[in-house]
Amino acid sequence: MDGIVVINKPYGITSHQAVQSVRRLFAGSKAGHSGTLDPIATGVLPVCLGRATRLVEYIIEHPKSYRAALTLGKTTDTDDSAGQVINISAPPILQVNQVKEILSKFQGDIEQLPPRYSAVKYKGKPLYRWARNGKEVPRKIRQAKIYEIKLLEYNPEREPQLVFDVKCSKGTYIRTLAYDMGQVIGCGGHLFSLSRLAVGPFIIENSYSPEQLTEMMNRGHIEDSIWPMDSALAMMPALVLGEEKINALKNGQLVYLKDLAGQGFSDIIIRDQAQDEENKGLKVRIYDCLNYFKAIGQLDHYEEGFRVKTLKFLSS
Repeated sequence: MDGIVVINKPYGITSHQAVQSVRRLFAGSKAGHSGTLDPIATGVLPVCLGRATRLVEYIIEHPKSYRAALTLGKTTDTDDSAGQVINISAPPILQVNQVKEILSKFQGDIEQLPPRYSAVKYKGKPLYRWARNGKEVPRKIRQAKIYEIKLLEYNPEREPQLVFDVKCSKGTYIRTLAYDMGQVIGCGGHLFSLSRLAVGPFIIENSYSPEQLTEMMNRGHIEDSIWPMDSALAMMPALVLGEEKINALKNGQLVYLKDLAGQGFSDIIIRDQAQDEENKGLKVRIYDCLNYFKAIGQLDHYEEGFRVKTLKFLSS
């Protein structure tokens, strides 16, 4: 079985446990997830089956969307609600427009210090292992990008809490984002809850809980839950090639194309080929003339036109 199943991960289980529930349903198939969710987080977790496990590195590159709740005035040792409260401070009473202005400061390119309890490694060991042993170790600042952030709710009368949606790049720590927001507001805070709404084209409305997948299996409809492999690669232009060129790519050979016209490459505007830097090193989805997905390739230009090399051949 080759394809992608989109799990709606429940609260309280690890991403590994979610993958195991899929693996039990598709006995004999390899399975692996693309992007870990913490146990307290819920939502979209794409699980790759069979040959689709070779696409994990591409799915990880997709932007991700989350809905998060930040509790103000309490910081924890894990930066989320799973940790122990280590500091309490009275939050200021803010107006909604003030909160929106603070959130807007985090849009764009940002720097983050990974949480002490994270899988980032120091001297070959994850940071969470050092933290559990009570040891502070150096953490390197990482780059991230916030494409969009939107305030949904602010409750100053009750326990002060912000609810917001955020769309971000890979490698963004929402726990750290919540912590940093609390610091800017001046009272500290921690991530109270988190739901991943989307990973690229995979959205929560089209995801399944483990219980729903089990029910589909019992009714004989489990294949309805499987996305085709190329659905994860919609950001790549499509290139259609004939059988001879497909076989050449399968054998690791470079394929030369003097012109892309008529090659099914309608979603790229080809300018002066001799000066076209836009398409240098461009990754493409490769199909045969029957529209079967065959491979991921890389397109480069040379003096007389274009050439394609295989990055991953995914068809038998």
